[in-house]
Amino acid sequence: MKHAELAARNVDGGFWAATTDPAVVSQALVWSEPRGSIRRLALVTDGAARAVKPFGLLDWGGLLDKAATDGPMAVIRMVRGTEESDSDAAHWHRNKISDDATVAYVELD
Repeated sequence: MKHAELAARNVDGGFWAATTDPAVVSQALVWSEPRGSIRRLALVTDGAARAVKPFGLLDWGGLLDKAATDGPMAVIRMVRGTEESDSDAAHWHRNKISDDATVAYVELD
């Protein structure tokens, strides 16, 4: 699995991830939304996004709700608990048993 992921990283037809190669920035997805259309947002690293995919514990709206209600650390604790419950990656196949996890939640008035 690790070899397949590495072969697909930062190549056409694969997926793009931050790296030391500045050319990767040309693959960034960029868009804008009118300020009034956004009530809340979360910046989430891939490790914390595991709550949505692959674990399926929450959908994106649910992640926002969990962060709003219980705090960003509650999302991370949920992910960590799931990682620990599948410590050999038998149920949720993944390269890293645990990955960095950060959630920054913002509500706009």
